[in-house]
Amino acid sequence: MAGPPPPCATLLVFTLLFLCTEAEGFAALQTKVFKYRIWDMDQKLLYLRNDQLVAGHLQGANAALEEKVFWVPNRSFAQARQPVILGIQNGTRCLASPAAPRPTLRLEDGMWRFESAANPGWFLCTSARAHEPLGLARGPDATRVLDFYFQLC
Repeated sequence: MAGPPPPCATLLVFTLLFLCTEAEGFAALQTKVFKYRIWDMDQKLLYLRNDQLVAGHLQGANAALEEKVFWVPNRSFAQARQPVILGIQNGTRCLASPAAPRPTLRLEDGMWRFESAANPGWFLCTSARAHEPLGLARGPDATRVLDFYFQLC
């Protein structure tokens, strides 16, 4: 007999159920979905390259590559921490950080830091160099940027 699904699979199921329920208009579970532009302190924008979310300087025709980020409150984690689900590609994929000894990031107005709900103390980061994949870090240093700006689309 199979055991329970891993926590990230459960989160995905709850996320899909939540999003599907909202799409069908069930009033009891409806919430607002926000669409934002996100960039780091070095003005690097988020975009997909080789199926990885990376941050880089996009100019001219490349500006169309920018990924807008959708976020919705995640009621399955501690409310006091204000957890959210971050999605890209019009909400069809989300950023996930499975619990692990060395957490990784994968695709499943003001400055903000995004702490992993599954791995407290680890934050979403970009590389100080352009066109590098996003990742997770314990704190800022010369090679990682943890502070982001938001702009409602």
